[in-house]
Amino acid sequence: MSNGRDLEDLNEEDIDEDEILAMLSPEELKELQSEMDVIIAPDESVPVGQRQKDQTEKPPTGTFDHRSLVDYLYWEKESKRMLEEERVPATLLPSEVRDNSSKGSLIEEVTEEEALPEKEERKIGKLKIPKLSLNNIKITSRPSGNDTNLESTLDKIRKNNPSITEVNLNNIENIPKEMLVDYVNALKKNKYVKTFSLANTGVDENISFNLANMLRENRSITTLNIESNFITGKGIVAIIRCLQFNETLTELRFHNQRHMLGHHAEMEISRLLKANNTLLKMGYHFEQPGPRMVLHLPFIFPYCIAVNRGDALRPPCTVRNCMHKSCDKSNIHTALLF
Repeated sequence: MSNGRDLEDLNEEDIDEDEILAMLSPEELKELQSEMDVIIAPDESVPVGQRQKDQTEKPPTGTFDHRSLVDYLYWEKESKRMLEEERVPATLLPSEVRDNSSKGSLIEEVTEEEALPEKEERKIGKLKIPKLSLNNIKITSRPSGNDTNLESTLDKIRKNNPSITEVNLNNIENIPKEMLVDYVNALKKNKYVKTFSLANTGVDENISFNLANMLRENRSITTLNIESNFITGKGIVAIIRCLQFNETLTELRFHNQRHMLGHHAEMEISRLLKANNTLLKMGYHFEQPGPRMVLHLPFIFPYCIAVNRGDALRPPCTVRNCMHKSCDKSNIHTALLF
């Protein structure tokens, strides 16, 4: 009982905290610190970054040597490469094989014991492959597969040969521009060619002007295909403007040009096509909504164009409420619904 009373009589001033902490070991100090962090609430006035205890203490790694690190990475890379070469034997191409004299010293180091025994050669019977019939397959030297003879075809066009009714130069590579101009000029007076195709042949603006002059004189071509070329808006406008002097061309295709035609060119094309009564098919998608709407009705209703043209073998007009005066109104009961 006396010991309990003595402890109660002790005041806080009689306790020496520094002496007690000095008697503790480092492990006991860490344990005491962790218990104090749990018991004592953090001070709100202290920034959050300073409330947490430092947990980044670690023994020093020593001095850092950049050159040693680079050498180690190079050694690791070479080790992997040598292991891969041991797994997969290297084979040299015939062009990489050098003279035996330069490698004579290496070959002498290989002993007979290390040499592998040669495998016995086995004879493999030839496979019997059935012969394929290649009668209907055209074999050409061009990647495009177009076997048109440029020189002979041009000569037949110049001589007005009746056997040439279609000239197909589509996708032929590296046709000289002078030869394309010769083809166009030869068609001015030709009377038998009905279809002329120049898709993806490198036709540019100058050749398009020659095509326009050809259409002013030619009276036999009904289909002209100049898609996927380098014709600008001026060249297309020149071709369509010359259609007012040509009444035989019924199909014109000029889509997918390298250069965009532009708003002004499309507006001029729509204006010229609106006044044209002979063209029935056109291969082009207008980018601008204005020209597209201008030509919407005439090319949806080709029967009306045929009626306007005065075709004797035309089919009856089947358009409901057709605006053309010359259409036969007796066939309204067979109207098409759109």
